[in-house]
Amino acid sequence: MRYKLRTIDVWDTLLRRDCHPECIKLATARHVLLGWPDHLKPDFQEHWALYRARIDAERFLAEAARSEGQDDEYEISAVLHQWLLAVFCRPFDTTLPCKLAEFELQVEIARSFKDPDIEDFLLAYPAERNYFLSDFYMNSSMLGRLLEEKGLGALVCEGIASCEIGLNKRSGRLFQHVHSLHGIFPKEHVHVGDNRWSDIEAAEKSGVTAVHYLPATLHAERLARERLFSSREALFEHIRTLCADEALQASQGMSAKQAAAFRLGADAAPLFIGFALWIAEQALVKKLDQLHFLTREGEFFHQVFTALFPQQTFFGHTLPPSNILAVSRLSTFVSSLREVTIGEMSRIWDLFKEQNVAGMFVTLGINIADFKEILNQLELKPEDVIEIPQQNSALNKLFGTPEFVNALQNSIARQQSLLCDYLIQNGWQSDVKIGVVDIGWRGTIQDNLALVMSETNLHGMYLGLRRFVNPQPDNVSKSAYGPNENISSNANDLFEVFAALEMLCMSAGGSVVGYRRTPDQILACRQVSGDENAAYDQFTRYFQQGILLAAKHWRLYIERYVISASELQNTALRVWATLRSAPSVDLAELFIQTPQHDVFGFGDFFNRNQAPSLTAILLAPLVKERRRQLIEFIRRVQWSAAIQHINGLSRFHRWTLVFTFRFANQVRRLRMKVQCFRNRDDAKM
Repeated sequence: MRYKLRTIDVWDTLLRRDCHPECIKLATARHVLLGWPDHLKPDFQEHWALYRARIDAERFLAEAARSEGQDDEYEISAVLHQWLLAVFCRPFDTTLPCKLAEFELQVEIARSFKDPDIEDFLLAYPAERNYFLSDFYMNSSMLGRLLEEKGLGALVCEGIASCEIGLNKRSGRLFQHVHSLHGIFPKEHVHVGDNRWSDIEAAEKSGVTAVHYLPATLHAERLARERLFSSREALFEHIRTLCADEALQASQGMSAKQAAAFRLGADAAPLFIGFALWIAEQALVKKLDQLHFLTREGEFFHQVFTALFPQQTFFGHTLPPSNILAVSRLSTFVSSLREVTIGEMSRIWDLFKEQNVAGMFVTLGINIADFKEILNQLELKPEDVIEIPQQNSALNKLFGTPEFVNALQNSIARQQSLLCDYLIQNGWQSDVKIGVVDIGWRGTIQDNLALVMSETNLHGMYLGLRRFVNPQPDNVSKSAYGPNENISSNANDLFEVFAALEMLCMSAGGSVVGYRRTPDQILACRQVSGDENAAYDQFTRYFQQGILLAAKHWRLYIERYVISASELQNTALRVWATLRSAPSVDLAELFIQTPQHDVFGFGDFFNRNQAPSLTAILLAPLVKERRRQLIEFIRRVQWSAAIQHINGLSRFHRWTLVFTFRFANQVRRLRMKVQCFRNRDDAKM
């Protein structure tokens, strides 16, 4: 039989989505949250709260339509206008609802695809004319654009959406309207759709020939996609399983250790994905003009960031331009010195409790050979390591020596000129708001940069933040995706593994030690350590590759299911906690075997695998020098779980060392609480 009219449902008949339908509304909520954060009422500072307010607006308009004798239908621009009235605390541009409707249409276009079998299926139901018929809040013009984008314009070039006339298929009144509009009898009309009630039973009650289109495989895939919407835990586990399976396949042909590192990276990806996602959120909410990822760890973070946002867009907003900024404590500290005093040096010495004399001269960019005579007079040897340098009389005298002061002033001027020009070369200006990204832990490089560029506002974004030791510059703000001891008074055990995290996020390019001027530009000078790069080549490279592989999967699901950094945070912190308490043997052994380069304090490479002897540990409470050695080892290593992988220790020696580490951590937590109480008491006074 050839019908006069064939109408076809749109969703899950002509078109399908790669996500749950409600994800489209959630994406619009996310778009508003990131674009107009200062317009939102306090109760709507989260995209799920905005989404629920959208549902309330739809319900309000549906009830209003029913009270006027229509079906419970509403048009998208009206919904969005009603929604903004409810969630905004200030007036908005009257064109904004229409702009948001256009954004939502673009999301539908991005998330939808043509049903692969529908055209062949329709051949069995020929008709003189084709029409799409949809219970939907977008009008026929918007649906027509969507169908045209998906290559269905020739099949169905016109149609009706329920929101246009206030009648829908569920009530059957839309079918009756179509019959009246086209002057046909119900028996001359065939309708194809997936919904058991709206497309079949309601159509049949209206006398229409109804054809149920519900292909088993496509319908099962749809249900699976929609189930992921109901539970973030289920969604995250689904993504991690996909990543693990692909990592297993991709690691074929690698050595056992390389493959293990690669798979560990894929499994640990949520920590770094969440961090990158949070950076993008911060960039928009804080209205940052530029993003600068600080070397060395920032080089890897930038890779993750660009893997997640290859088009530099985020839910309809353009992210600020981003680049890698070659900086370090060493390359920025001298430039930030405001005067030649012990007080200024304390900004470093409060962080590093010891100072190697030769290392200090390297830090300050002064040739120690020029001061051999003065050092001899002060009885200071280059190899001396001074405890509590602020209180050392010889160092105080050195900083009062005119020759030393003059040399340091010249070094400050020289290095400050180079650093300022390097920053300006990278777009730093007084009228821009800069975002800086680093792993942590106190943001001292950011402080240095802020002191050098005092007219530029710097917002720092870190994986974690320890309690600030130095006064914070006025043009600085800092936040952390993970633990922040400046917000919580509790010392966080996650910081035990900070040095291992640095190793996992390092680059092979070496540390920045300064800058040099060429005729065309300022170039960063780097010092590459073969020992550090051995760890990178053996483990870190493959760990990072596993994360970047996982980022491809996470990017798709972040867009489809509208995942926020806060939703991923618990999963991310569980990754961090697992790395701390239950590291792989390969990771722990590599950490112990990799020396730590310490210019500021120790002045040399510190070997973590040279543990204090059992005798030194037992004598530490009684002998000052033994106690100093033990405390220094604990301070530099910190990670108690890694101690179990130091070779050459007896079981009792290893157990004693682990116990000492745990005891030291308990003492640190107690000190944090005491300091918190003191701060509260000071605030009350």
